[in-house]
Amino acid sequence: MNPESLSVVRMTGELDLLRRDEIGAMLRVTGPRPPMLVDLSEVTYADSSVLAELLRFHGEAKRHGVRVALVIASRQFARLVQYAGLGQAFHIFDSIDAARDFCEHGTGS
Repeated sequence: MNPESLSVVRMTGELDLLRRDEIGAMLRVTGPRPPMLVDLSEVTYADSSVLAELLRFHGEAKRHGVRVALVIASRQFARLVQYAGLGQAFHIFDSIDAARDFCEHGTGS
């Protein structure tokens, strides 16, 4: 898979209600597209509005058959995603390399 066939979305800092529209625009899937690697490794805070956007995004990606990998470095954020029940919805990685390998080859978990 060449680099142009992998879409990387990078979010940093605090993700909260004030950034919901921005997050929603970044996580939009309107049709078939290359696999998406969503890099959340530099997120310092996330609230329930982000979880709602991730849930919406999961539905869109699944509907259009788009492979998605999330990179979450923060244990706190990873626990929040797990507690919200989204751990089963996404392939979650703690490194960009592992997520990229999953997106490119479908390997990993």
